[in-house]
Amino acid sequence: MVQVMKTIGCWVLPVLFAVSCVSQGPKKSPMIADVDPIPLGSVSIAFNQVFSSALDTKEVPVQFNPRDDTVSLEFRYQTVIYRQYWDRAGRDRFIAAVRQYQADFAARNLSTRAAKSRAAYGGTGAKVEWGQFAFSVNACSYPRVDLGYRFKGNSPYFTVVQREARDILMPSADDSRTSLQITAYFTRTMADKAAALFDPAYLAEVLEAQGISDETEEEPVADPYF
Repeated sequence: MVQVMKTIGCWVLPVLFAVSCVSQGPKKSPMIADVDPIPLGSVSIAFNQVFSSALDTKEVPVQFNPRDDTVSLEFRYQTVIYRQYWDRAGRDRFIAAVRQYQADFAARNLSTRAAKSRAAYGGTGAKVEWGQFAFSVNACSYPRVDLGYRFKGNSPYFTVVQREARDILMPSADDSRTSLQITAYFTRTMADKAAALFDPAYLAEVLEAQGISDETEEEPVADPYF
């Protein structure tokens, strides 16, 4: 019996390690309207530089995708172009995290310990596509995203940490491609602007300005009987 338990233990650890890097899987999002993506402008986001502790700030295009109710960010990291898709639940968590970060900043409640602050405001899932060229998709994954903050020198930044996740388009036991772990840094102003573009009221106004009605079916509060 002891030998059996030892054998099981030898298998469990590798399996758990493998699962930690596997994509979470797609989540079905409701269609808002059957229309093409709508540009929302851009947001400033800072990323780590290769071989440097300095941050590189980029203007990241943002668009609303009514067909699957996602908002996507497109940016180049190192030599690869990434598209990060946020569904409604993820956007709500991002907005709540930014609000809490602003409150913690004002109250001077921020910790300088990265292990404590990285996922201080929880996490969510996201869809990520990546490739070498714009408008091309070579791989796709569904990584976990941590919402928190991190100090760079004496200055804190709100952070979004996209974890590694395996590609689901060409899965292979011998050559499992993964999306990189990427940390996005936001100043308070940058975080507020991103949250404003994620706001459901704002997205509803965008649709209304395009002359498009929200086709999402609301679930009834109750089932009338009499």
